[in-house]
Order: sequence, then C-alpha cells, then structure tokens
Amino acid sequence: MPLLRAALRRFFSSEPSGPPKLRNLPYRLRRAAVPAARTAVSDYLISTRCLPSSHADSIAALSPRSLLTFLAGIPAVPSTFPSSDLPSLLRRHLSFHPLNELPFFLESIGLPPSADSELMFLNDHPSLLPAVAALAHFGFPWSRLGLLFPDVLLQVPPDLISARLVVLEERLRPLVRAAIIAACLAFPSLIENDFCSCAPLVEDLIMAFGGLASDLGAINDIDVFFGVCRRMQMFYDAGMSTGSIGGLVGCNQRVFLELKEEQIGERLKFFKKLGLAGDEAGKFLLLNPGVFDLDFYDVVISVPEYLRKVGLAEDEVDAAVKKHPYVVGRNRLENLPGVLRAMGLNHRFLEKISGGGENLRYLSSDFVLEDSRYDMEVERAFLDRIDKVKEDKNAQHIDSKLEFLKSIGYGENKIATKVLPVLHSTQELLQERFDYLLERGVEYEMLCRIVSVFPKVLNQRKEMLNEKLNYMTGELGYSLEYLDCFPALLCFDLENRVKPRYAMLRWLQEYGLLKRPLAPATVLANSEKRFISNLYNVHPAAPKLWLECFSSRKHMEYYLRNIHYRHPDNE
Repeated sequence: MPLLRAALRRFFSSEPSGPPKLRNLPYRLRRAAVPAARTAVSDYLISTRCLPSSHADSIAALSPRSLLTFLAGIPAVPSTFPSSDLPSLLRRHLSFHPLNELPFFLESIGLPPSADSELMFLNDHPSLLPAVAALAHFGFPWSRLGLLFPDVLLQVPPDLISARLVVLEERLRPLVRAAIIAACLAFPSLIENDFCSCAPLVEDLIMAFGGLASDLGAINDIDVFFGVCRRMQMFYDAGMSTGSIGGLVGCNQRVFLELKEEQIGERLKFFKKLGLAGDEAGKFLLLNPGVFDLDFYDVVISVPEYLRKVGLAEDEVDAAVKKHPYVVGRNRLENLPGVLRAMGLNHRFLEKISGGGENLRYLSSDFVLEDSRYDMEVERAFLDRIDKVKEDKNAQHIDSKLEFLKSIGYGENKIATKVLPVLHSTQELLQERFDYLLERGVEYEMLCRIVSVFPKVLNQRKEMLNEKLNYMTGELGYSLEYLDCFPALLCFDLENRVKPRYAMLRWLQEYGLLKRPLAPATVLANSEKRFISNLYNVHPAAPKLWLECFSSRKHMEYYLRNIHYRHPDNE
C-alpha cells in the first residue's frame, strides 16, 4: 500500500507531455502497429492475469497513449521488416519484457497514464481487480471507473461493494440501474459508507429523480442522470445540506437538465459574494430560477446612480461614496457584489431582493437601461487618464488589471487609473493575493481602502504576505484591524527594515531604556536618519549600537549573534 500511494503521488503530479513518436518503426508499419499492439496487450493480460476478455479488451482499447509508449519502447525495426510478422514481434517482445500494466489500467478508466511507478502489475494490490469486476458486473462503464479511484477501488472490499450496490438498488427501486450507477459515480460515498450514513442523500436522489420522471421518461442514459447528480453536487458544495434539495429539483427541470454547470456556478458565486450563506444562496436560486435568465456580463451600471435607483437611502449612499470614492463610475452588473461589499452596503441590497419575485427586476437589464445616467465628469477624467496610462504601459496588461479592480468593486474613475500603474502582477495573481488576505481575516471594505492607498501590497507573493501578517499579529501583537490605521505595515521589507528595527527596540526595552512603546508608523515610516535621531532621544549611545549591531545593512542572524558577542556582560 505505501508503494502504491507513492506511485499515485508521482502519477498525479506528473506534467502531461506530447504522445511519444514511433521513430523506431518504419513509416509504413506505424498505421498497422497500433491495432496489432492493442491485440497483443489484450492477449497478454488474458494469459498472464487471467482477466476476462472483456476487461482485457477494455484496458487495451481505452489506453491509446500507453499503447504508443509501449510501441516506442520496442527496439528499432528494419525498414524491410514484413508487416505480417509484426504481431509475432510484439508477442515475442512481451515474452521477455513484462508489461507495465498500471499506466494502461489508469488511462483506460479515465485517468492520465503514468509510466513512473514502482508497481507494475495489477495484482500488486490484491483487491483491485475483484473490485473492478464487481462494479463492471453491475454495469459501471469501464471508462468512468476513474471517478471511484482510489477510495472505492482500493479501500472498499469487493464483496462489500456488491452488497452495498444491492441494498442501494433495492432502496432506489423503481429507478433504472443507469440512475443508480450515475449516483454512485457522482457520490462515491454511497459505496464507501454504510447505507445509514447516506440516508439523507438517498432521500434527495429519490425525490429528485421522481420529480424529473416526466422529463426523463424511460430514458436509461447514464450521462443524463450523471448530469443531474453533478448539478446537485454543486448546490451541496455551495453549502446546502443533503436532504434539502430533492423536493426543489422537480420544479426546476431546466436547471438540472438543461443549464450548463458553468452558468449555475457563476450564479452561486454571485449571490455568495453578495453575502448570502451557501445554503441560502442555493435555496434562493432554486426558488427564483428566473435569475438564471438574467444577463449580468453585458449590462453596465453606474455607481452611485444605480444604487439610488434601486431605492437605497440617499444619505446612506452619499456617505458610503464619500468614504469609498473608488467605487464611483461605470462597472458591469456582474461586479455588483464587489461594489456593494467595498461600500459595506451588500446586506442592505440583499434586503431589497430577499423576497424575490418583483424585486429581482433590480438585476435585469431592462431596469438598468431605463435610466443610464452617469457622472460625465467622472467618465471624462477616467478616459483622459486611462489613455495616458496605456501609452506608458502595456495596454493589454492594463485592461486585465482594470478588470481585476472592477471585480473587487472599483469603478472607472481617476483613482483606478492611479492604482493601475502600481500593480505589477497578472490579473490571476492579483486576485489570488486579494482572496488570500480575505481568507486571513482582513475585512473586505478595509482591504479595498488599503489597495487604493498602497496598491503595491498586492505585488507581493502570498508567502511574503503570510510572513508579514504572522509577524504583525504574533511578534508585534497587533490585530488585523490595525491595518486600517497603518496599511503601509505590509509594504515594508520584513528582513531589512521591520525585524532589525524592532529587534533594536526590544533590546532597549529589555534593559529598561525604552520607557514607552513606539507606534509602527514612528518605527517604520521614518527614514534611517530620522530613526537614528529617535534612538538618540531614547539614549545617546543607542545610535552607535544600532549601526554596529542592528543596522539594516547587515543580516538578521548577524544582529542577534553580534549583540551577545559585543555585550557579554548583558547576558
């Protein structure tokens, strides 16, 4: 088992590459080589592993890449070699070179092949082939078994797999077997666990497929049932509990049978970003399926005009815009959650649409286009400035970074054009770092303000941000809320500025020379000359000690060693 686990880690981490070239075979033999290799491999598995011919044929037929790798490993064949002798050549080669069976099997069940493995033979794990046989006997498509690998195929005994499938089929009667297979492929826990622990999920499946009975009819297509299960899984992943969806599926046939999964995922993400909990977002969508018909991407809103038109209190909107001026200007409706969170008004907006029905008109293109007013002065300032920014920078990168800013709530305004030139990463990396700071607990509204003042915060790798946050909260004892007062704390060099200066202050404090702690702004924002002047005010000898032992021109390890070396009496 440890060997197999190690092989799987290498297998899943290996980078895909192009198919191997058959330069060892004459060009005229290459077309015939693949079907000949398929037959040879199938015969080999039957004779050496005693596999049923159907299983051996499935492995050989569904692993084209592994077949090419096998053929590429054969010694060079002369150009005069007769094509009729090719099958015997392959059989002879297999007689002296045992087949690496694991890549063939993994590829045939729908996983990427891997030739880098310490395990070659399928019977190296004794329960693998019996588990496959139990599933194949029930009717599971061979090419889909990868969805059950390795947790079911390697962890659940074959006799237990068969027993649980029998219980499941009895409980889900009169559903066709295709529905049961699709459910197990989408929810492997149905086979991994006892029936009692899966009872809520089973009830959901019974109600869901029952509610779709009129649309599914007598269909026996695994893909159709699997699509329904995949869409159910999306709502579970969003936060809805098992046992809560089944009754809502029947009245949402189009959602579970026709809509693309990407569209469902985008809507779930939209309402979760607005502030709805996962279970609430899923339930809201299923109770208001008309939301799926709305176009968020191509509809342009203008802030704060749109919010006033929605009916939010005038003074509330004005106060929010004054505090967060970077949200002003044009944006797309799909970025509305970011705009509202940046202003702290997302919950007020949710109150407006929580009842669904008529209030959902606020999200329709017709409602937005009824009044498309926007601030001409803001628009003009943005257009003038963005042209200059694009002249100085790569226009393509500027556009992608602008999309990032708009996604987090920034409008097309002058502030955005000042932030753009300072951002030096791709849209994906900027989003990743922004999300990471949110995960660490930085409040959304505050983070947007930080970006407007110190955008280079997002130019740093997640690892560096993690170190700085840990030092700020752990070593210095400040909460994340302190960033609202002094966001530049995340911009200073940790090793060459922050740690040396605080090491110096700690030394002074330990020996009673520093009577009161200094604020981070005083410690870090001042130049070295001003910092030395502050040290002199603490003690006339402090600047000399700083320059000799703590100055940022030296490495941190040296500071700590040197202080004890030069002052042994202070041990």
